[in-house]
Amino acid sequence: MSFRLSQRDKDIIGFINQFRAVDRDSLVELFFKQLKSPVNACNSVMVRFVSIRAH
Repeated sequence: MSFRLSQRDKDIIGFINQFRAVDRDSLVELFFKQLKSPVNACNSVMVRFVSIRAH
């Protein structure tokens, strides 16, 4: 199974890797605030990351 990560995905993973613990609201502010539904977008990306990791 192949997964493509966007630059934003890579930036989020790098941020989490650097700081090890981060809350959703911080991710929303840093990476999703310009979107129409930033909290929903962040939640969707985090679920996708967990799904990818499970494979």
